[in-house]
Amino acid sequence: MEAPVKGSFRWTWRGALAIGGAYALLLTYPRPLFAYELRHARIVLHADRPVPEAMRTTLERVRARLDRSTIVDPERVQHVFVCQSRWRFALFARNNYRVGGIANVYVGQNVFLRESDMEHDRLIGPSGLPAPADRPLSYFIAHEIMHIEHGRLLGRLGYLRLPRWADDGHADYVARDIDLGRALQGLKSGARELDPARSGLYVTYQLMVAYLVDKKRIEPRALLEHPGDRDRIERELVALPSW
Repeated sequence: MEAPVKGSFRWTWRGALAIGGAYALLLTYPRPLFAYELRHARIVLHADRPVPEAMRTTLERVRARLDRSTIVDPERVQHVFVCQSRWRFALFARNNYRVGGIANVYVGQNVFLRESDMEHDRLIGPSGLPAPADRPLSYFIAHEIMHIEHGRLLGRLGYLRLPRWADDGHADYVARDIDLGRALQGLKSGARELDPARSGLYVTYQLMVAYLVDKKRIEPRALLEHPGDRDRIERELVALPSW
């Protein structure tokens, strides 16, 4: 058997490092792949197809949501990339290509969203159908931007340690309103919508965050820095007679 050629092995690693470095650069500076841009409400929307004027209203809805949060710097400009071509979204989402959007917290701190009906504030799901009306495009944008804000608050290592319930729960707490009383009853009865593993939704996580912030008066910054025990919080929620 012939021994491995050291030079070939070295070049293999150099090639892998070069490809990884190029991809990290693309995540940080993806603008060359997006020819169209709209700057409004301290958000820069980049797209690979023309952006309709209706997106100004959508971005205003996003900004109104973000301004509710005490951890968002109101002067910070956010960058969002809408990938109308499926291959572009797959390029940036990688193995998460079936999700609605992705926030690259660790590299670039940009938000990427899949195909959208920007004229009507709707995101197009992987099935080719619009997402439900209670989760419009503005919701997805605000939710993903909050992941970026969590990373900025906690740092990369702190964000890596942040449990998913706190991360997605607080992002949804800012990005959308739900009937918390109905959600609590659904949690108690074992409703499918309240099971993130079955539904893919974050209603339980949002309910947990709302309980800590609205009922226990814990500041969002403190919640994200010290989330607490998920099982204990769920037990306390189930013990509530009503919201």
